[in-house]
Amino acid sequence: MDAVRRGSRAGGVALVLTAAVLWSTGGLGIKSADLPALSLAGWRGLFALPLLAGMVVLRARRAGALALGPVARSPWAWVGAAAYGVMVIAFVVATKLTTAADAIFIQYTSPVYVALLSWPLLRERVTWRDAVACVGVLAGMVLFFGEGLSATARVGNLVAVVSSFGAAALPLALRADQRRFAGAGAWEAAALSPALVIVAGDLAAVVACAPAMLASPPRDAASWALVALLGLGQIGVPYVLYALAVPRLTALEGALLPTLEPILNPIWVAIFHGETPGRLARIGGACVLAAVLFQATGARAVAQE
Repeated sequence: MDAVRRGSRAGGVALVLTAAVLWSTGGLGIKSADLPALSLAGWRGLFALPLLAGMVVLRARRAGALALGPVARSPWAWVGAAAYGVMVIAFVVATKLTTAADAIFIQYTSPVYVALLSWPLLRERVTWRDAVACVGVLAGMVLFFGEGLSATARVGNLVAVVSSFGAAALPLALRADQRRFAGAGAWEAAALSPALVIVAGDLAAVVACAPAMLASPPRDAASWALVALLGLGQIGVPYVLYALAVPRLTALEGALLPTLEPILNPIWVAIFHGETPGRLARIGGACVLAAVLFQATGARAVAQE
C-alpha cells in the first residue's frame, strides 16, 4: 500500500511539474505572437475552451447533471468566473506591454492579497507568516516600479497588478463557494464548481475580446498554430493535468510545485527573445518568490495546529 501511495504521489508531482512547465511558456508565446493583446487573449481562450469544457463534462457525469443548477445560481461562482476572465486578459496585456518577468512575478503576488482578505471575507485567520510575506511582496513591488521603465512598461506593470487581483479573487471566490455548498450538504455541486467556474471565466474572456478577435485574427498558418498551442498547450492541457494531480498531493505540494512557472517564464523569453529584466526587477522577483514560498510553507504548520 505504501508503494502505491508513493507511486500515486510521484505521479502527481510529475503532473504538476509538467503543468508548470507548460504554463511557463505563456510569456514566450505572447511575446512571439504578432497579434494585438486583446485579440490574442480571446483566441487563446477560444482554443483552450474545448479541453476545459471536456473537464466540466467529465466532472458533471460524476457529480450528476443536477449539480449544475446550484453552481449556476451561486453568486460566488460568477465572481470567480469574472476574476478568471480578468486574470487571463490582463496577463496577456501586461506581458505585451512590459517584460515577461515583471508580468509573471507581479501576478504571483496574489497569495498575499488572498491572505489579507481571508479574514474579512471568509473569517480565516491571518498568521504572522502572512504578514511577513506581505512585507516581502511590498518590497518586490517597490523594486518593480522603482526601475527605470518606459511609460509603456509602467502601464504594463499596473495591468499586471490588475491580473494579480484577478488571480487572488479566483481562489477566494472558489473557497467561499466550497464553504457555501458544504454548509448546505451539496457535495456534488462543490465538486463541480471549480471546473465550471474556470470554463465560464474562459468563455467570458472570449466574449469580452470578441470585437478585437474579429478585427485582428491571426494572419497566416504559423500564427494560427501559435495561438492554438497557447490555448491548448499553455492553458487547456496544464489545467487538466493540475486537476488530475491535486487529489494525489498535499495542499502544500499543490501550492509550491507550480512556482516553477515564474522561474521558467522569463528564462524562456530571455533565451528566445533576448529580453532580460533589469537588476531591480530581478531582485524584486526574488523577493516576491521568496515571500510566496515562505507563506506557503507555513500552511502545513497552520493546518496541523
